[in-house]
Amino acid sequence: MAISDSLSITKISDTNNTITFDCAGSIDVNAKIPLESLNTVPAKAHVILEFKKIERVNSMGLSLLLKIFEEWEKNQVTVEVKDLNRMVNMLFKITGLGRFVSGNAAAKKGDKNGINPQAPIHANVKKRVAGTPEKLATKKKLNFVASLQTGQQLTGWYLFNTYLQRRMQKAIHFDQAQDMLNEANIDILFAKPFEACSMIKRRGFVPIMRPIAEADEVVILTRADDERTLTDFKAANVVTASENSFVYILGRFLCDENELDSSLFNFTFSGNEIKSLQMLIRKKADLLFMLKKTYEGLSSFSKKNVRKLDESNTDFAFHLFSIAPNLEEEGKALHTILAEMADDEKGKRILEDIEFQGWCPVEEGELKMLTMVFDRYVTEN
Repeated sequence: MAISDSLSITKISDTNNTITFDCAGSIDVNAKIPLESLNTVPAKAHVILEFKKIERVNSMGLSLLLKIFEEWEKNQVTVEVKDLNRMVNMLFKITGLGRFVSGNAAAKKGDKNGINPQAPIHANVKKRVAGTPEKLATKKKLNFVASLQTGQQLTGWYLFNTYLQRRMQKAIHFDQAQDMLNEANIDILFAKPFEACSMIKRRGFVPIMRPIAEADEVVILTRADDERTLTDFKAANVVTASENSFVYILGRFLCDENELDSSLFNFTFSGNEIKSLQMLIRKKADLLFMLKKTYEGLSSFSKKNVRKLDESNTDFAFHLFSIAPNLEEEGKALHTILAEMADDEKGKRILEDIEFQGWCPVEEGELKMLTMVFDRYVTEN
């Protein structure tokens, strides 16, 4: 079924101070104008939003909804959202908007063990020490670190770095992200959602661009010879790359949505996705949470050894291109270079090598929702 890019909102009833709206289509950056029709709701009303025909809500759409809900709360307007599809329902819970979902009593009471867990993380997050930013603008050589989504992208990223050096007319050293070690020396960063949020919040990194149509999604895998369904994996041994990652959070919520209590899992964090895959195949784990794009890039041999049990389609989180503070001029140059890549022949070929369509600006609402989820689930001591 094709997904509608437009949103329509129709008032279907208005009785006894209860107003019901039927919503259809997608709630994203293009939904701002249609959503303005909800600003006419009178104070102290009770609003029901029927979401049966809503096909998709992304991070920007959630930001727009949150703004409306917060304004309604100021005006003592109560709201309940009904008939959300599985992915939209999951996003409401992840972001804390689950309290507005009809029938979600556990979420309204703040029950961490209920349908809307507050923070599915463990307490053993390692302490990080933030480096003190130096006057980066005086540096003659910049350090560029990228978190690859697939191993096949590596050659393309080296070509990308050469392209950046030529366009910026500055020496740039490229390296792959290794759990953000030596982060005080990073100047330019292309990172996973939560890694990028960490650098933005702790070191003042400035988000520049994100990939077009490239949201981070998760697949849940088991071995090919394991015939169990997902709901059969109670108290399973689960492996994934990192505890402080959107893949981990999303994987847990997928399991919880399948009525499988993820708090009973025994988690192992391997450090990277290839190690996680090897642990699954060698029967050191029952389930694997993996970035969807990594799974799609696996060799046919690796895919034959695993079986996909479930996958997400949230269109919520994304890798971010960001730059260190005090590099304002370099940031402007980087923004221009990324924006023009898809229209430049050399740039277009490099985009194909790193498997992206191009780059687009990060909307304020998208970043707000991403950092909100980061604050909700990631503990940095």
